[in-house]
Amino acid sequence: MEGSQPHGSRAGAQNLEQKLADNRGADDEGRALSTQDWIDLARETLIRDGIDAVKIDRLAKAKNVTRGGFYWRFKSRQDLLDHLLDDWRETNTSPFLAAISGPGTPQERYQALMRLWIEEVGFRPDYDMAMRNWASSSSAVEEVVRTVDALRVDALRRLFADAGYENNEALVRARITYYHQIGYYTLGIRQSVERRRELSPIYYAILTGFNPEDLRASSSSSPSRKLSPVF
Repeated sequence: MEGSQPHGSRAGAQNLEQKLADNRGADDEGRALSTQDWIDLARETLIRDGIDAVKIDRLAKAKNVTRGGFYWRFKSRQDLLDHLLDDWRETNTSPFLAAISGPGTPQERYQALMRLWIEEVGFRPDYDMAMRNWASSSSAVEEVVRTVDALRVDALRRLFADAGYENNEALVRARITYYHQIGYYTLGIRQSVERRRELSPIYYAILTGFNPEDLRASSSSSPSRKLSPVF
């Protein structure tokens, strides 16, 4: 019949229309994703699979959206990576600094840091390790990591200085404490909570020079906040 369309052509047109509709739906869903949604996904991808896996196509596929959905929030992959660096500095360093620069005696502030490290609330060792792995292939990221390390070490130095140590000893104690903890994560050491609690007063005394009885006093005065060991 004149004007009729072959069956195959109609089917092809319908498939194209469906594909366009699916893409429009994916674009709408991509538009609904927030900047933080993309950063969260990039963070988990970095931790699990490394920086080479943090690619636009892969992230978009994980969210079932098109690349266009990504560009609603970021100008480029580098823009996302810059946000990811800022996220790490904020989420893994601000709580660290707040713990040891907050109220209380130097002993109490150090114990707050111990809780942060062991409970991993506000601090993720796997995020730190992923950033260090990324830094091994990027001089720009390495510079950021070195800056953050210096900030953390200096905060510890000030804590030890507040405890009465002269500046050089405060610095050395800060470095030993920090490098020891980073090494603990890097080596992937696994110990039971019971064993870590057993050793905690010894680490506390050796690293800080503080009286290990401080830990028992803290636990007995605040039973609802039982002190977890740092190592």
